Amino acid sequence: MKKEHLQLARHLQTYSDVDFAKYDDHFLMQSIERRIEACGTNAIAEYLDILANNQEEVSNLILSLNVTYTDFFRNTLTYAHLEQWLLPAIIKSKTKTGELRIWVAGCSTGQEPYSIAILVERLQAMSDHQIRYRIFATDHDESALQVAQRGIYQHNEIQNVRYKDVMDFFIKKKEQFAISPEIRSAVSFSHFDLLHSDSAFPEASIFGNFDLVVCCNLLYYYKSKHQQKIINKLVEAMSDHGYLVTGETEKQMVTKHAGLKAVVPPSPIFQKQ
Repeated sequence: MKKEHLQLARHLQTYSDVDFAKYDDHFLMQSIERRIEACGTNAIAEYLDILANNQEEVSNLILSLNVTYTDFFRNTLTYAHLEQWLLPAIIKSKTKTGELRIWVAGCSTGQEPYSIAILVERLQAMSDHQIRYRIFATDHDESALQVAQRGIYQHNEIQNVRYKDVMDFFIKKKEQFAISPEIRSAVSFSHFDLLHSDSAFPEASIFGNFDLVVCCNLLYYYKSKHQQKIINKLVEAMSDHGYLVTGETEKQMVTKHAGLKAVVPPSPIFQKQ
């Protein structure tokens, strides 16, 4: 990080209780530069004055650090593995009175947990082995969670969804598409801070013990020690021999973790040891 940006990052603690030091230097610098440009200045000192006198800009900067981009079935290869062998194997291992438990950490506006719910419903429809399942989806961004809970998306936001799945699991409302009640009821959304030390798993899940934890495209926004803290928390929340799925760019952050082993390289799917 440039010296002047590092100085600015330190000053930011004066204006907010957000721990800016946890963010990856490159990501934080880019966010700061975008806000400096948005404010019509290119001087660090001038931007510091703006922050000191404008709480709205402090809020804008904090919001710029909440990256909410996501998509349905975002990583084709990962979802292929989930559909073709991982989820079927987990489901098969369950008794008919058992429960499939999934945690989507950093769920943003909901496309990821809904995608997984669609996969499970699709697999259940093709099998005689029916089991209960619950998906717990969490994020620390309340505004993103509100969008997720509504479950209503524009046409361009469902481009990765198969036509049959759109027909089966969405309800068209004018130019928008709403998640069907069947899928919506399978997903429980709640606020959760992955870096908070008080809990290892969402309160709504009661005891964790997840068969599958999905945490994609989130780790690389944080510095290494915070990445490891998050990974440790995810592993702690998993059942014995449970699975963790990350984003493609995060494989190397997870590969060296002693409690996990890669199961289908090069896909970012790991199993608890």
